[in-house]
Amino acid sequence: MNRIAVAREMGSPLHHQIYLVLADGISTGRYPEGEPLPTEEQLTRMFSVSRITVRRAMASLHDAGLIERGAGRRTIVRPQIGQPMRMPVSSVIENIVSYGAETVAEVLEFGYVEARGFARDRLWDADENPVQRAVRVRSQDGTPVMHLTSYVPAALGRTFTRDDLNSIPMFQLLGRAGAHICGAEQLVSAVLAEPLVASRLGVKVGAALIDLRSLMIDQKGRAVEYVEMLAVPEHLKLRFTVHPETLKSPSRPTPAPKRKR
Repeated sequence: MNRIAVAREMGSPLHHQIYLVLADGISTGRYPEGEPLPTEEQLTRMFSVSRITVRRAMASLHDAGLIERGAGRRTIVRPQIGQPMRMPVSSVIENIVSYGAETVAEVLEFGYVEARGFARDRLWDADENPVQRAVRVRSQDGTPVMHLTSYVPAALGRTFTRDDLNSIPMFQLLGRAGAHICGAEQLVSAVLAEPLVASRLGVKVGAALIDLRSLMIDQKGRAVEYVEMLAVPEHLKLRFTVHPETLKSPSRPTPAPKRKR
């Protein structure tokens, strides 16, 4: 288990710093809803603090409605509020193509894992089979601008290699495998940079990042990729298109109007 340093000299109470890190992990899905958090003993080792400090942080999480006691007195993550935006495919593809044309990808991690949380529940063929997990950093003019973690069903992931992903955008590799992206659900929020991501993006720990999560749907209606993108705000622009028929539909969340971030 990786150790996470808390700053004793910054004036903010240690238990509050731990609360912020754990709350951020819950909001971004690193700790999936319905699954247990690390134990108090594990957290004391992770943050190199006393058990009393950890208990105060856990009390704050409980008061905020983020956790509850589960079976065996394990602390369980409660379901979080938040609805995805259903984006017109033209907007999704426009952004993907723009990222691929303006940035260069480097694959840092590549392998097959058991699907958990949202990926297990929503990805096609992921409830009983492993998924390909790949971690990439995209850079523009030598400057890291986004950190991507993607999950793809093994049946599709095994059609390409790590080297392929280093040189070909994911949506093209999926299309080559017969899964053509036709739609997506996206959720945009903000998170704090944890130590590993901060080091890869060249920002300070705790720096604000844009968190863009996308579930890609193919022509057969299958969820074929789930990707978590963390981006440095000053380097990311999102372009959303609103169609008239989207505005008229009362049952669908309406994406934000054209904007830049």
